[in-house]
Amino acid sequence: MLKKICTKLLFFLFATACIGLFVFLIFPFNLVMAEEPQLEIDYPELATGARITYQSDLTEYLKYVFDFGIFIGFFFVVLSSIWAGVLYFLSPAIPSMLADAKDRISGAISGLLILALLYLIITTINPYLAIFKLNKLEPIPPPEVNTEYPGVNFYKSKDCSGTPESHTTSVSDLGDLKNNVNSIGIVQDPATDTYYMPIIYDITNFWGKCDQLNPNTKCSPVENFTASATIHKYDFFPKGDGVYIYRKSFDQVSGKEKNKEGGYLKISNLQIKNIGSASGYIGTLKELKFTGTSTNYNNLEDCTVPEDEQDCVKYNEKGKCIQKECPRLNSENISSIYISGNYLVLLVYFKPGDKPLGPWTYCQAYVSSEDANKDGPQQIKWDAIRNRGQNPNYIFIMPIKEK
Repeated sequence: MLKKICTKLLFFLFATACIGLFVFLIFPFNLVMAEEPQLEIDYPELATGARITYQSDLTEYLKYVFDFGIFIGFFFVVLSSIWAGVLYFLSPAIPSMLADAKDRISGAISGLLILALLYLIITTINPYLAIFKLNKLEPIPPPEVNTEYPGVNFYKSKDCSGTPESHTTSVSDLGDLKNNVNSIGIVQDPATDTYYMPIIYDITNFWGKCDQLNPNTKCSPVENFTASATIHKYDFFPKGDGVYIYRKSFDQVSGKEKNKEGGYLKISNLQIKNIGSASGYIGTLKELKFTGTSTNYNNLEDCTVPEDEQDCVKYNEKGKCIQKECPRLNSENISSIYISGNYLVLLVYFKPGDKPLGPWTYCQAYVSSEDANKDGPQQIKWDAIRNRGQNPNYIFIMPIKEK
C-alpha cells in the first residue's frame, strides 16, 4: 500500500514539474501585437525574448522557430505526463491502463531527455547557436576604382579631398585655381620610372615666392599662394654636360664665345647628380667663385676672371692692392646662364627666417617660357629676380628628363 502511495506521489510531482516548466516557457507572452502593418500575422513575443517583426532578418526568424520548437516539445511532454497521471489514477478501476500509463511516462521522460540533450549539444558546439546571435553578413563593397593617375593634383581642400585639377607638365598660369590651392597630391609612377618634382610660385610664369614639394609625400598642405608651377620628371641618370654660369653675357652665336673669358663657373653633370641634396645640386652663391671647372674656390690660379677685374681684398698704406681673389657669384655678378643638357635651374633668395625646406621668399626658374632655345637666360639683369630689391643667394639645379 505504501509503495503505491509513493509511486502516485512521484507521478504527481513529475506532472507538477512539467506543468510548471510549461508555464515558465509560455508565460508571460507579450500580448501587445506589433503595430507594423507589413506582417500578415502578428506573432507574440516569447518568454525567451524571441520576437519577429517586418524588420527581422533570417537569424531572428531561426531564433523564433527554435524557441517555438522547444516549447512544442515541452508542451507534448507535459501533455503526455498529465495523461499518464490520469491513466495511473484510473488504473485501480481499469487495470489495463497501468501499463499504458507507464509507457507514456517513460516516453515523456525520454522526450524530456532528448530535448535537454539537443539543447546541450547545440550550446556545446557554439553557445551562440542556441540564441542565434550570428554576425550579419556585411555587404560586399564594390571594387575600388583607382581615380588617381600619375601626376600632380591641385586641391582646394587642405587634405587632398575632393576633385583635383591634375597636371603632368608645367603650368604657367593656374587660372581660376590661382590662390585657391590648399593642398597638393603627388602620384608617382614607379612602373615607368616616372617621378614628378613640382615647385609652386605665387606669380605666373614661374617666379616669386616659391616652395619645392617633397616628392615622397602623397599629400602636402600648402599656403594658398599658388599661381604657377614647374612640374618636371626627375632624371636619375642625366647625360648632359652641366650648367655654366657667366659673369658677363654669354651667347652661343659663333664668334661670341669670347665673353666666356670674362669669368665663368661650370657645375658639372657629375656634381648635379651626386653632390648636394638628394634631388639635385644646391650651392650658396657667396661661397662659389668663377673658377671654371675647378671646385677649389680658394685657388686664385683657377680663376677665369681677368686679373685686372678680380676683387681686391687687401690694400697697402698707399692704397695699392696687394691681394686679390676671384669674384664670387653673389651680389650682381651673374649675368647669364647656359644650360647644356636637361636641367632645371632655380635662383633663390633665401631670406633669414625662411624655412629650410620652403617656402622661400623669392625664386625664378630657368628655362623660362620666354626662352625659345631653352638654353638659359642671356641677360639676368632684366629678369624679375633682379628687380625686386634682393639678389639671389642660392642656386638649385635639378636633372630632368625634358626641358
